[in-house]
Amino acid sequence: MAVYEMQTQVVPSAKHTRTTHAPQASLLCLFAVFLGAVLAVVLGRVLRARADAAVPVHSYVLDMGHEREWQAFGGNWLFHDNLVESRHSDDRGAKLLAGSPGWENYTLTADLRFDSERGDTGVVLRSRDEQNGVDTYNGYYVGLRMDGGALIIGRSNYGWVEARPVPLAGGFRRLEWYRLRVTAYKCNIAAMVQNLATSQTAWVAFEERKCAKTGRIGLRSVDVDGAWRNIRIAPASMNDYFVMQHHTDSVERPVVLTGPPWWTPWHIGEIFVGTLAVALLLQLSYYRFQQWKTGTIMQERQRLAHDIHDTMAQNFAGLGYHIQGIRSGLIRGGLNEPQQIAEQLSVAYQLIRRCHAEASETISILGSGFFAAQEELSEILSDAAYKIASHGIVVHRQVTGTAQSLNLRIMDALQHIGREAIANAVTHSSLNQLTISVHYQPRRVELLIQDDGIGFEYGPETQGFGISGMQKRTQNVRGTLRIASSPGTGTQVHVVVALHPERWHEVLLLKLERFWAGLMACKELDPGE
Repeated sequence: MAVYEMQTQVVPSAKHTRTTHAPQASLLCLFAVFLGAVLAVVLGRVLRARADAAVPVHSYVLDMGHEREWQAFGGNWLFHDNLVESRHSDDRGAKLLAGSPGWENYTLTADLRFDSERGDTGVVLRSRDEQNGVDTYNGYYVGLRMDGGALIIGRSNYGWVEARPVPLAGGFRRLEWYRLRVTAYKCNIAAMVQNLATSQTAWVAFEERKCAKTGRIGLRSVDVDGAWRNIRIAPASMNDYFVMQHHTDSVERPVVLTGPPWWTPWHIGEIFVGTLAVALLLQLSYYRFQQWKTGTIMQERQRLAHDIHDTMAQNFAGLGYHIQGIRSGLIRGGLNEPQQIAEQLSVAYQLIRRCHAEASETISILGSGFFAAQEELSEILSDAAYKIASHGIVVHRQVTGTAQSLNLRIMDALQHIGREAIANAVTHSSLNQLTISVHYQPRRVELLIQDDGIGFEYGPETQGFGISGMQKRTQNVRGTLRIASSPGTGTQVHVVVALHPERWHEVLLLKLERFWAGLMACKELDPGE
């Protein structure tokens, strides 16, 4: 048996080739630009993070004019004579911060002085998320407490947990200078205070499992007027921590604190921006859906117009030519016998009947929508076979797999291909039996029309308009058409149509093609172009 198989595909013209390849090239360019922008942003963030994380060796100048290096959160701060003072402040926990949020391991040194008889004064390290108020930051505080004369250290995270205070021999006195040195390395912090007049010292060590690992430095006062000088920052190592921790009796390990409230202004801003972005995305998606819906309707209208042109319009044209031939024959006297006139009128009647059937089918499809597509394909084609056949034939119907609803486009194509194959078999094949088989699979459907007629030698040179029409309809639904026949063995018409793209990249490519086609359509409609 000679078998001829054809995979239907579009053979693009030069113009079609240009419009098909242009979206792919442009999409690749857009993807490359997007990827480059993302890489540039990521690289910039990485380089900036590394730059911010580098702790310098720096001594702060505290004269007037250098205030811009610091950021105040409450309080009344005065810079002069290379020192900074907190004066006449009623704020509890006023803060003055400097440095980078990316600083991690460093040693902070400063000289402190009490200018009143009560309160706390000290330094802040690894500070983030600062706001005005008491303990409204995420970081650590190391300070001197006038009441009790002790060195204190604790964790603030919009709450406060304090380690056991360590007293300094002799306590703290007003207008005397004390040197405070704090080293933070990973989750280990050690601090030392020294009375510069008597050289008395006190040491404390502090560890936390879930620690604040990076943050700025700063000055802090609570219910006190005070002064700071000789503020210096430098990188620290684990050895620097061990040197200081060696002087302590034990290491304090506090309970983990609750984080700051989520309704900070920054978080509220993020929520607002995110909500706005989602709203814009939904609006854009709705707009694109409406465009796609309109384009789909226009494509379906064009398809129906082509179907009507290929069926009813051609039939009416043939009918008109046939009636014109009968008229001419009567005028010229070529049709004198009643039998000849009856035969010609019978042909005209068959053409009218065929046009009526085509019109009824089109109206039924348009009127019932998807309801018509819910009927089982093999039943429709079996009924068509009995109607088309002018003599008795035996029709076998086979259905395998789980029958499922086909969309209107696929159902219409398979119906036309099946009817054409049945009509060809009834007209030319002298068949006795006809088999209609439909095989349903999750991702595709197969239709097989097989007869036991005389067959023919099938090849490209023997194709007529009927086979060309079947190939075109198969091509429109991206299917595969296979026709096998030889003299004396009957004919097989086999159609395979995919119900869904089988791979995710096919779905993505199809959507990108539709998106690009929509953009090109908008561009063509733009009067400014």
